[in-house]
Amino acid sequence: MLQLKKMVSSYKLTLLSPMMLFFVTIHTIEDLSLLTIGKYAPLPTPLMYLLGLIFSWIVMSGVVHRYLGGSLHKHDNN
Repeated sequence: MLQLKKMVSSYKLTLLSPMMLFFVTIHTIEDLSLLTIGKYAPLPTPLMYLLGLIFSWIVMSGVVHRYLGGSLHKHDNN
């Protein structure tokens, strides 16, 4: 029983961590942006899906680049 409480406590700490809340906030902004685009520029579902993937990839790449400071490839000189 003690191990279960420890696991639940650890999960709560992870779930409510600042990094997790940051990613939830970014994802919410992405969703709201895509819903706004969908409202004013109705597109077919496959195209909206593709647009969502591209938009999410661009936003998360920018976030990772900003917080990790550039390329993670070993052969790059950045």
